[in-house]
Amino acid sequence: MGQYEWLVLTCRACRRVIKLAPAMAGKHVICPHCRTKISVPKDAPVIEETAEQSFIPTARATEEGSNLRGREEWEVGQRPIGGELQFKEMLHSTADPAMKPYQRKKKQRANPHRRHGEDAPAEAEDGTRRRKQRRKVRSSGAAFAKTFTQGLVIAVLLLLGMVGWLAWEKWHRPKPEPVRPPEAVQQLPTTQLTPGADGQPKLETRHFGEYGAALETAARRFAAAPTVDELLPLLRDRTRVEPKVRAYYSGARAWQPLEINNKFQPDDSLVVDGDFIVLELQFPNGDSKPVTFERTGETFLADWESFTGYGELPWEELREQRPQQPVLMRVVVERSVRTEYWDGVFSDHTTHHCFLLRDMDSNHFLSGYTVKDSPTDIKLRQFLQPAPPPANNLMHCFAVVRLSYPANSENRQQVLINEVLEKGWVFRADQ
Repeated sequence: MGQYEWLVLTCRACRRVIKLAPAMAGKHVICPHCRTKISVPKDAPVIEETAEQSFIPTARATEEGSNLRGREEWEVGQRPIGGELQFKEMLHSTADPAMKPYQRKKKQRANPHRRHGEDAPAEAEDGTRRRKQRRKVRSSGAAFAKTFTQGLVIAVLLLLGMVGWLAWEKWHRPKPEPVRPPEAVQQLPTTQLTPGADGQPKLETRHFGEYGAALETAARRFAAAPTVDELLPLLRDRTRVEPKVRAYYSGARAWQPLEINNKFQPDDSLVVDGDFIVLELQFPNGDSKPVTFERTGETFLADWESFTGYGELPWEELREQRPQQPVLMRVVVERSVRTEYWDGVFSDHTTHHCFLLRDMDSNHFLSGYTVKDSPTDIKLRQFLQPAPPPANNLMHCFAVVRLSYPANSENRQQVLINEVLEKGWVFRADQ
């Protein structure tokens, strides 16, 4: 038999043994297993084998200029390729299983219809279990699909019902009454056009379009007045309030113009009573403050006392001085079980009624007392009205009152309500 010499080495990528002709020493070849470009050392080991020995794949040389995988060269120095594997002796014995090429074993599918000795019952049982699992998966999928379909149908029915209800609600909703045009006022009976002090119809019988422009002009001039001197001509009852205005804005508290964002539209929130109209001034920071205007001829004048909540004494001085002579104050009156306070001189709830008195901004509070069933007590309780939600069981009103401290009182928070002058904070001309 013929003997053949071969160079053998281990691929650095797939770690498989390959062989090649001795003339390939010092050149580059391609691994027949993983197609990786490798370099063959000049001192690669040489073996001899006969034609009957097992086959080892032969690598082929690379072609000049071919674009192979960009791997770096294999530098081995003086060591054998593949490390200390001692493959020279192993290659001489082709019966070694480690030198045989690797072959993947095909997994044979069990056939439940064929019985092969003792393994047939186990294979049949395994096949039956797999069929049960598949049926279970299919049944669970069918149940999920059925449930999903039912849920989708219910959701569609609910959506259709909601759309139908909204359409019915919109169709049957009562339409708002049309805004009465200005000329319609002239067609009303004469009894509804009760004239004011100047002989003209009162504001509550007129359309906003008739006086809206004049109200807007008055409100903007009032808010933008740069000085007290320019503010005074815009105030009602100027002769009486001018000394109060000048004293109020003296010292560190000076008048400052106001920036308002009111649009003055017909749907604005307004309270009209005769020739008086209450307007909410809207400020850029989101706050608001009411101001009362009185129609005088074709213009409007602002009520300064109600706008500032003016009293004869500031709240701090009232508590500090504790005057025994009645003092005029503008207060918000509230009454509920939680506002009652009994102590000291006013500790007997059988002889007095207790009310909570505060300013507009809720910065100051006092407990006010009236003698039960006195004219002041009856008049004040008649003014009380339920407060808007969420103030449950709370009665309140705006009032101008006279307050004083009892001679033997030591509590700064308890005052006696001597007289109720006005419901609201505006003194009308007839009062």
